[in-house]
Amino acid sequence: MAYQDIIQELYDARSNSDLERMMGFLHPDGVFHIVGSQQLSPLTQRLEGADVVRPVAGELLRDWDMSQVENVDVHESGDTVYVHRRGNVVYTPDGSALNTEFIDKLTFRDGKIVEYLQFLDTYAVARFMAEKAEQATG
Repeated sequence: MAYQDIIQELYDARSNSDLERMMGFLHPDGVFHIVGSQQLSPLTQRLEGADVVRPVAGELLRDWDMSQVENVDVHESGDTVYVHRRGNVVYTPDGSALNTEFIDKLTFRDGKIVEYLQFLDTYAVARFMAEKAEQATG
């Protein structure tokens, strides 16, 4: 199976909130990291190992619907795949949407993802989440 096929299956699993299927693509020592300043932690915390990634992935699936996000471009370079994505990411607790674009960089070893880096507008996400927190307490 080509990496692009694995990527499409991963994103299909993400769109369908299928945690088990998603985790099946991650190497046991795999890393997930939304790249950004440590000032935005825990959003930008580097997660290492499938056992550490799993609960956070579960929370992301619960809180964020990415079924309206599409792949714009996929580029494969050796064991690394770069994916440009865009669309509405829906915050499921209240149904509000954030229209955004991001780049995923996925590196493979033995057919499994060993590193998943996500580059997105962390400022926009942090501001969006701050607004949600203010609405909840306001």
